[in-house]
Amino acid sequence: MGFGRAGPDEPFDAVHWDEITQFTVGRMLRHTIRASKRGEGAHAVRFMGRRGLDTYMVPGVHIVPVEPAGALPKTGFRLFEDESGRQLLCTVLPDGSDRYRVTDGGGRDIGSVRRTPLTKRLTQRGWWMRQPGHPAVVAPRNWAKGGMGAAVGRGVGHVVEGAVDSLLSFGADETSGSEKGLKPVVWAREEPDGQYGEAVLTFPRGAGSERWYFVKRDGWLDKRLAFALAVLRESETIGAGKR
Repeated sequence: MGFGRAGPDEPFDAVHWDEITQFTVGRMLRHTIRASKRGEGAHAVRFMGRRGLDTYMVPGVHIVPVEPAGALPKTGFRLFEDESGRQLLCTVLPDGSDRYRVTDGGGRDIGSVRRTPLTKRLTQRGWWMRQPGHPAVVAPRNWAKGGMGAAVGRGVGHVVEGAVDSLLSFGADETSGSEKGLKPVVWAREEPDGQYGEAVLTFPRGAGSERWYFVKRDGWLDKRLAFALAVLRESETIGAGKR
């Protein structure tokens, strides 16, 4: 696992994809104030590694487009456990509608990531998930009356301890948002009565290079769906080749 000139001398210990609970999507290798010191690597789902006062974005799952020159939301992509592309984790392909089918290395169905229809975007944010045998996982707008801290406390916040609180200090205001960053998002289980249950995935806030997602540890949601949604969302929001 290489980090170039700006990276540590020794690689970080590998983390199995199902153990990742805090992740970002992109190419950045290192968190620094100066962009020139950050460095770039392979396009990947990355987890946080620390050495002293330095924070590194360690590649955990590698992103490979189905068509090298194609945009990920249009052509689809594959996720691999290794940079060499030998251990296929899942394939994410559009089916011509609003759905992206997610299948494992053997072609078995994991679930789907879907784009919210325009008619529902006043009440629900742009991407949601469905896993066989479970209710839909959606991101309702203005769901958490107590703010993001209250929302993640319903299912995700206790997993990451103080990490969410620290990230909430970055970027836009929770309720109104601003040009400084993207608004927080909580994906929660949609109940039959129209209410929302436990939170299984959160995006506390995006501001500059701070774009982290948190997924519930030991939860029922397959993390491969969370990775697929984040890759699609990041590709649509800021462009697949920019991070």
